[in-house]
Amino acid sequence: MPWLLVDSPSIQLGMLAGVLERSRIQVATHSLHLAFVEFALQQSGTAPLTAADYEELSTRWSNAGAPDWLFTDGPHGPRAKVAATQFATMLRRAQMPEPLVAKLVALRPNVPAFLERCADEVLATDPTIVGFTIVYSQTISSVALARTIKARRPDVHIVFGGACCDGPMGPALLRAYREVDFVVRGEGELVLTRLCTALAAQDLEAARALPGLCSRMGPLSLDLVVNAPSPSQRPQLEELPLPSYDEYFARLQRSPLAATILPRIPYQSARGCWWGMKSHCKFCGLNGTDMEFRSRTPLRVHDDLVALAERHSTIDFTIVDNIMDMDYLATLMPALAAGPLDLGLFCEAKANLTHAQVRVLARAGVRTIQPGIESLSTPVLKLMGKGVNALQNIRLLRWCAEAGMHVIWNLLYGFPGESAAEYARMADMARGLVHLAPPNLGPLMLARFSPYFESPARHGLRRGAPLPFYEAFYDAPSEVLADLASVCRHEYVDGRDPKTYVAALREQIAHWQQHADRNRRALTFRRGPGFLVITDTRTTMTGARYQLDAVESAAYLACSDIATVAAIEGSIERATGAAVSAERLGELLATFVAERLVVEDGGKYLALAIPTAVDWGKDAVEEQVQDGVVASRCASA
Repeated sequence: MPWLLVDSPSIQLGMLAGVLERSRIQVATHSLHLAFVEFALQQSGTAPLTAADYEELSTRWSNAGAPDWLFTDGPHGPRAKVAATQFATMLRRAQMPEPLVAKLVALRPNVPAFLERCADEVLATDPTIVGFTIVYSQTISSVALARTIKARRPDVHIVFGGACCDGPMGPALLRAYREVDFVVRGEGELVLTRLCTALAAQDLEAARALPGLCSRMGPLSLDLVVNAPSPSQRPQLEELPLPSYDEYFARLQRSPLAATILPRIPYQSARGCWWGMKSHCKFCGLNGTDMEFRSRTPLRVHDDLVALAERHSTIDFTIVDNIMDMDYLATLMPALAAGPLDLGLFCEAKANLTHAQVRVLARAGVRTIQPGIESLSTPVLKLMGKGVNALQNIRLLRWCAEAGMHVIWNLLYGFPGESAAEYARMADMARGLVHLAPPNLGPLMLARFSPYFESPARHGLRRGAPLPFYEAFYDAPSEVLADLASVCRHEYVDGRDPKTYVAALREQIAHWQQHADRNRRALTFRRGPGFLVITDTRTTMTGARYQLDAVESAAYLACSDIATVAAIEGSIERATGAAVSAERLGELLATFVAERLVVEDGGKYLALAIPTAVDWGKDAVEEQVQDGVVASRCASA
């Protein structure tokens, strides 16, 4: 159901369908998120909700409840507890643009007709079981369709699974929504296969005994059977079949949206988080109750990507792993780089990558990366438990700019114990970074399963009620909502209000975002014989061209990686054959920092200018040789 982005099939449905098909269980998938955008475009009257509007609702307005609200009308939608005019006012207060508010108000009364169409499509297959995957803003839309189906076919078994079913959320769904018969918590491939087999045989006792399954003692019963997830329900990733995406691509081919959507294939090479197993980032709840990291072999991933590209004539992929297996940097990525395909990959990675690793990612086809940057303050990063510092984050942004890789990243604020002065410092620092990829600024959200959520008092927080939209749209008493919500409000024990000290940073980031295209690569350098030329056309600076002499050039190039004063002194002496005085070096570094050519943090320095050409030095040549060896080894494994 909505609100999965329309340029992608559901990896959850794809993987589950692939497993069921392999087990000879008859299965059909329904990419109704794509059908919803088609439906919205067909509505007459005011300007229709477009695919771009849909994406904005999915990515920007989910925590305001706007996507859920659309499905809270009609005979089967969960009943909204606030009037339509009141909720529209709430959206305006949240600064949703008025044209988008108007589109939602106009579309909402028509959504029941969409649900009836969906029910027609699903029931045409005469199903025994109808399963919904729910992540983020899919719960209300899924409940609405489940109710529509149950009203017409009460005998159909309704099964929910996905991230919004983990932990206490699973039983809470059954307590809140009587049309839901079963909830799968944890990994679903093995459990769903066994559940389908048991229900086909009408063996409810066997179904209710499955690990990770929550069920009712009887139809509409509030007496529940809640089975704990078990390691036995985890499949071996290597043994899972290719995900089945045929239905999505067939639907897209028939769709009037086909000409405007460039599809991306989702692929999972790993589950869990290896960093979280060492140091759980205090704000992160992404892996729910199962952090254990495991991954597929590089050869399997390589062959799967090729097979999916060939099957669907699509070469753009979203690697959905929460974090990349670092071993892939020496195996999978060089093999992809050495191959004949021009894949376009999105992946998530830790921010402490090396320069060589960034380059091998770029050569492998990683076009977009989402590293866990989160802040440009070393003290704040330490509070989070990120395991990186500010200069490492900035260095990665610069290296990605050099490699032509697009970076998606967030700059978060509101961590308990943070210093307001760090945000003033980041606001000033940001003026020198506008030639790099801009962040999205956002407050700390108290996400279920994060250390902040699970132990708020230990971290100087008080956990409050669920976000307001839960109370507005979810038909459940407060004690059930407390278990159902994936995000809750919070207060600070020391009474702080982070909004009071991020205003300057917010303003600077808005400028950064607004002028991102103009500023891209607006600070560059070129090498000459014994000198360096730096060109600066950033909108935050007056614009300048610097020509550095031999000593200045050696000092600047020494800062290409994070460097101490002692390391810079050594580089100058090696490059020029003469030592530089501490006074001159101090003045030089102070000038670099003042002109925002270099950023300083904790007595260490990092150059910000981007080389105009990729540096294919000796280390890069050695990498290429190693790539060939690794790629050959991967291909022959």
